[in-house]
Amino acid sequence: MKQAIQTLYAGLKMIEDNCRILTIILMTAIIFIQVVARIVFKWSSPAMEEAARFIMIWSIFIGAVVSTREDSHIRMGGFAKSVRSRALFNVASKLTTFLFLCVFVKWSYDYAIHSHSRRMNSIVLNVPLIVVHSCFLITGTLMALHTFIHFIKKATAAWKLFFKEADI
Repeated sequence: MKQAIQTLYAGLKMIEDNCRILTIILMTAIIFIQVVARIVFKWSSPAMEEAARFIMIWSIFIGAVVSTREDSHIRMGGFAKSVRSRALFNVASKLTTFLFLCVFVKWSYDYAIHSHSRRMNSIVLNVPLIVVHSCFLITGTLMALHTFIHFIKKATAAWKLFFKEADI
């Protein structure tokens, strides 16, 4: 069972990393074509701008997922000087972040359902906006998952720290 979960998690990480690369490449290619078309042909496509904007939103949020997974975002805890207070702060901050992300996922779900039920479409491409609005739900869920994993690791480390010191 543990091996299956590790394999699924490795697959998820691979998908996240590849989507991050793919969105950056697509967005850069579209913008490059758009710039060349403007300069060389004196022509601009609103559809390409809208597509690049949608891809940029996905790219930003997938980057946030990877940052959350790698726990490489901004860190706080300047007031927590001792090892024990830092451990408690880490647990509290991960728990708070996880709870915030749960609220974000719930709101994202509600908004995605609203977008889908109202059949909202983009102005230029006439693409269903659920394509963009689902980004918040999917990436928020992945950020919550990664934050929960970090919370468990931080809580386990704090637990060991407090019981190790209690035994001394």
